[in-house]
Amino acid sequence: RSKRATILAVLVIAVVVGGYFGVHALWHSAQNVFTADQCTVGSYDLDPDQASVAATMVGAVTSHRPALPERAAVLVLAAGLQESKLTNLAPGAGDRDSVGVLQQRPSQGWGTPPGNEASLNDVFEATTEFLDKLVQVRGWQSMPLAHAVQSVQISADESAYAPHEGEAQALADALSGRRAKGITCSFAKPSKVAAPSRVSALAQRDLPINEPIVTSTSVRVPGAGWQTTAWFIANADRLGIEQVAYAGA
Repeated sequence: RSKRATILAVLVIAVVVGGYFGVHALWHSAQNVFTADQCTVGSYDLDPDQASVAATMVGAVTSHRPALPERAAVLVLAAGLQESKLTNLAPGAGDRDSVGVLQQRPSQGWGTPPGNEASLNDVFEATTEFLDKLVQVRGWQSMPLAHAVQSVQISADESAYAPHEGEAQALADALSGRRAKGITCSFAKPSKVAAPSRVSALAQRDLPINEPIVTSTSVRVPGAGWQTTAWFIANADRLGIEQVAYAGA
């Protein structure tokens, strides 16, 4: 997979060492070989790349300041499901000059700074830009989903967003940690895995967490909860994580 990280001689396993320490990721050789690349959230199936994108989007919501309600995650996920099926579209892969998971157009002022195409392929940044515009919409929290999303996206067909509300809600519940044990993933044994330091850096980028404790064989997140657990699971395929465990699960 193109999105997997640098090859190293270890794989990741996340385990628990007490409530304070939260999620652990212990790294060693993989022993389990799975037969299907698939993640499941409630009654919905998605591939591991989609799960990774969705987890980053939810992380951007929970990292946003001022803090936002979960409704913001539902809205941006519904937009991503419609615009790209939660795929981080490269330049030229979207409609016109649209880029990224939300098909934002640099010619229309999207990007940081405005017009910067490359920034729109950063899922966290693209989501943050959506949220920054969303909070400027008066009454967005109580609007019908399609209308709230359309107020930001300005698409050709507002009604296209509404059918994704159920799936977006399920993803938001699972990936925000509101629903415990909300996501499971299985995949073939990875051939490429990321270093523990890389996993730590990515987790800190995507999530509002305490600084992880990293060793050559582990990544441990003090005070972690179900959102951090879900992030490890959703990113397991691209980072070479074999197992995640938290709170006895």
